[in-house]
Amino acid sequence: YVHVHASNLRRKIEHNPRDPIYIVTERGVGYRFEPQK
Repeated sequence: YVHVHASNLRRKIEHNPRDPIYIVTERGVGYRFEPQK
């Protein structure tokens, strides 16, 4: 499942997985990776 993989990635790369910065959920679309500039 995609949401399980997104959750695992968030746990590995986000400082706070409950308030994601890098892997953002786009409601009705999917997930988006937001690299920091």
